[in-house]
Amino acid sequence: MKKAISLAILISAGAIMGTALAQSGGQAAAGVPADVQAVFKNHCVRCHTGSKPPKGLSLIPSKVEAIIDAPSAGVPDLLLINTKDPGSSYLLKKVRGGEGITGKQMPPGKVLPAEDMKVLEAWIAGLK
Repeated sequence: MKKAISLAILISAGAIMGTALAQSGGQAAAGVPADVQAVFKNHCVRCHTGSKPPKGLSLIPSKVEAIIDAPSAGVPDLLLINTKDPGSSYLLKKVRGGEGITGKQMPPGKVLPAEDMKVLEAWIAGLK
């Protein structure tokens, strides 16, 4: 009987957490919102995944939290995602292109669509 009650409590807790997750704006695996995951999936994880991603930067959902306030491999003085100064985030600089980056603009061979750029900017700004 105690096992059945414990199981019922766990199932209820899972349902409540799932509902809260759905109501929180689509937060998904590892605390990365679904829209941000979609940007990474559509433009980044083709390369930035696996055991040896470029510059050690994996953008699969379970690895993204590790790059928040972490130094960039390309320019170690800049944080990949800077929660104190979102506009200086190296990730944003790489997708915008221009000064202050090493290598090429990302994603290679194309410009990130404006809608997707706004998703990344809003997400990083919201991490404060």
